[in-house]
Amino acid sequence: MKYLVIGASGQVGKALRRHLGPETVGTGHKRAKGGLLPLDLADTQAVGKLIREVRPEGIFVPGGVTAVDWCETHEAEARRICVDGTVAVREAAEAIGAHVIFFSTDYVFSGKVGPYGEDDPPDPISVYGRIKLEAERAAGDKCAVLRTSMVYSDDPDSRNFHNFVRDTLRAGGEVKAFSDQSGSPTYAQSLVISEVAMRKKWTGIHHVAGPEVLTRIDFARRVARAYGLGEARIRPVTSEEMRLPAARPKQGGLKSTRREYLYTASLDEALADMKGKA
Repeated sequence: MKYLVIGASGQVGKALRRHLGPETVGTGHKRAKGGLLPLDLADTQAVGKLIREVRPEGIFVPGGVTAVDWCETHEAEARRICVDGTVAVREAAEAIGAHVIFFSTDYVFSGKVGPYGEDDPPDPISVYGRIKLEAERAAGDKCAVLRTSMVYSDDPDSRNFHNFVRDTLRAGGEVKAFSDQSGSPTYAQSLVISEVAMRKKWTGIHHVAGPEVLTRIDFARRVARAYGLGEARIRPVTSEEMRLPAARPKQGGLKSTRREYLYTASLDEALADMKGKA
């Protein structure tokens, strides 16, 4: 199949592009380098034009907004990227007969009773969560939406939680990590298994996330131990203490209740893999 990865400059997009092979076409927005085509998802005309020119059989869309707090004060712009961009991809893909897989998040849930299965009703508590839910609905019933949680990797361009903890501790700094927020840490490399969903032309909502539900503080401690950095400079904090602009799900995380289960690496497996590449 000929693939297009929209958002190939991010950690999931990079992993997909490596897995799918050098002929895969990738796009980037602010970091369009290394052979990536420039594309802003908010520019719906450009989205349609690129898809018609590339004419892929399969389209992966890990790109979009990930800055949760930024969305609280940039709602209209975030909606143009996530929702209008989703509609533009879906419509252009339908016109050429391409199958699409969009990526979403456990932030579409409130975090009151997680982890969540695919049939649990969404109830977002932030602008980011509401917009991602709107994007899921805009994807329509002919595409697949893969929800994931706490995605991390050793991608040097990514500001994910694993890199933040490792790099801060290596630099002698203090890590503040939430003791009252949990999720399902998901290794970005594991998400290349979404190719299976593409080949089988899955539709609807599916959860693809790490097998463990951990608080941020436990996640940070596991990273510190893996790299021999010690835990003395990791300090537990609560959501109320940090007073971030956007609310986060406290009991978050995902579980798969669908028939098609896709295996994802545990945190220890992923840490061993990343250390082996260092």
